[in-house]
Amino acid sequence: MLQIFDLMNRGTVEDVKKSCNLLGLEKFSNEDYQFILNEVAKYIFDTQQQNSGERTFDLNLDYKYYFVDFLRLGINLNKEDISWWEFDSILESIFLDDKSTISRVMNYRLYEKPPKSAKMQEEKEHKFRMKMKMKYALTIQNNSNNPLERLWNYVEKKAGDNKA
Repeated sequence: MLQIFDLMNRGTVEDVKKSCNLLGLEKFSNEDYQFILNEVAKYIFDTQQQNSGERTFDLNLDYKYYFVDFLRLGINLNKEDISWWEFDSILESIFLDDKSTISRVMNYRLYEKPPKSAKMQEEKEHKFRMKMKMKYALTIQNNSNNPLERLWNYVEKKAGDNKA
């Protein structure tokens, strides 16, 4: 699992192919490999940002925080080899747990001085809730802006093209 992140950071074509092979995605062209890696990178690195574009999570720099959260679940990321899909699902649930270490760290990063007006605070809370509603909404599969959905649609199409 951690091999994928190391390979993604290097970014050479050979590393892209190795990353895709580790994800179980094989027999694509170099352009396909690059597209797949870009979509995975967007999904990993762009999903935890504020509206301002300020990053609140970095997969590599925050490892020491979410590593502890995985350990609490009985998963040692340094010793166990879990799939990307398992990692992603567990990490997403850790983000949603207010008591997790990474969640608390991200909340510190997002801290802003509360507005003096109750109306402004209410509006800010409403915007945040609407953002979360959209993020966790059940989407129509064919009309998704989610990078992971686009990746799956692309991979399914390419896998079908390779069979023909």
